[in-house]
Amino acid sequence: MRPSTAPPRRELLPVARQPFPRSTFILAWFMIAAMWALALAVMAGAEVLHRSRQGMVWPSLGWMAATLFALVGMRNAAPGSPPIGSLIDYVAFFWAEGIIAACLVVTVVSGSRVERRRRAEAEEAAGAAPATGP
Repeated sequence: MRPSTAPPRRELLPVARQPFPRSTFILAWFMIAAMWALALAVMAGAEVLHRSRQGMVWPSLGWMAATLFALVGMRNAAPGSPPIGSLIDYVAFFWAEGIIAACLVVTVVSGSRVERRRRAEAEEAAGAAPATGP
């Protein structure tokens, strides 16, 4: 018997796909809703700080920054460990990160302007105060 010189046949076999349980979908959609809720909460907090001109409110800035970095851990805990660029990223994660980062920058810029204005007013008031002393 002569050995065959033909290349071996390569067949494509159908792969049985295991559907995700309903609880996985519920958790994934809950995570999407939570990411949007956190982003909108940060946006509301940034708006309150900007409109009330409170200056640099450090606890608020800490909360916003913590939320920004907490979303990364939340995304990595998604069911099935989806790769970057999955549906959850485009529906919620990238949007939430962008909204929170923009709100944090706006809050810092607005707060620093208020603090600079307050400092200038305080220096002006101290310079205009009558001198009391010998």
